[in-house]
Amino acid sequence: MTTVEIGHADLGPKAAFNLGVLCEDRDDFVGAERAYQLAIDSGHADHAPMAAVNLGVLREGRGDFAGAEQALQVAIDSGHADLAPMAAVNLGVLRDDPDGAERAYQVAIDSGHVDQAPRAAVNLGVLRVRRGDCVGAERAYRLAIESGHADMAPMAAINLAVLCEGRGDLAGAELAYQVAIDSDHADLAPKAAVNLGVLREGRGDFDGAELAYQVVIDSGHADQAPQAAVNLGVLRHGRADFAGAESAFLLVIESGHADMAPKAAFNLGVLRQDQGDLDGAESAYQLAIDSGHPLAAACAREAMTQRRG
Repeated sequence: MTTVEIGHADLGPKAAFNLGVLCEDRDDFVGAERAYQLAIDSGHADHAPMAAVNLGVLREGRGDFAGAEQALQVAIDSGHADLAPMAAVNLGVLRDDPDGAERAYQVAIDSGHVDQAPRAAVNLGVLRVRRGDCVGAERAYRLAIESGHADMAPMAAINLAVLCEGRGDLAGAELAYQVAIDSDHADLAPKAAVNLGVLREGRGDFDGAELAYQVVIDSGHADQAPQAAVNLGVLRHGRADFAGAESAFLLVIESGHADMAPKAAFNLGVLRQDQGDLDGAESAYQLAIDSGHPLAAACAREAMTQRRG
């Protein structure tokens, strides 16, 4: 007799849940469903909703969306402090019915769960933007921001900033980007600073844009720092700060970033050509060509052809 068959109030449901996980790992999805259902049927306070969440995710992955909804609803109805809000977020993502998705996210938000409520608020904001409910989206994003969640708050702040930009509230967008920057999130703060730099450029605040880009460069982020340095180089070129522009482009080239380094090389070629340094321009263009970058290499090749022609 296996542990599952013993029917022990705690060990049986736990064994059934563990068996479900084991079956999933072995791609025995039918066996996993059966095991999870055993745990669910036990009514165990922890293992039943845990199994229901896993069963919902398993069924969703197999394309059984109705079955997934049913399993997730079991977890929600359990009222489990952690698993019910998690299931509600998953159900919101699963549902293609916007009203149903909103209701599911609201369940998670109302739970006040430290992780799932902010996550649901961000998802609800995104959903409302798609539905054209910008006022409701802003309310949802602000809920996530006010939660102070390490990941969801800065994500919501960026989303709110984009929303504000879209409706022409540039001052509101700046404030929201600054919230994300102040979070010091390893990925989202640099992303927000790049966006803030672009926004300030568009408003003609070039000094402010330079400051924002420098924040990103100083962060050393693997992707955002090279992007900010390219933006800074182009901005400085436009402001006739040729030495500063060259310094920014060289920084990106030295980073070896697969996308940004070739673009920086092309831009450096343009910069040097504008200054009459034709040998230096050709050297920079050649770097872009040698990179094989689909856009930068083609542009550099065309620039070399035109110059020689």
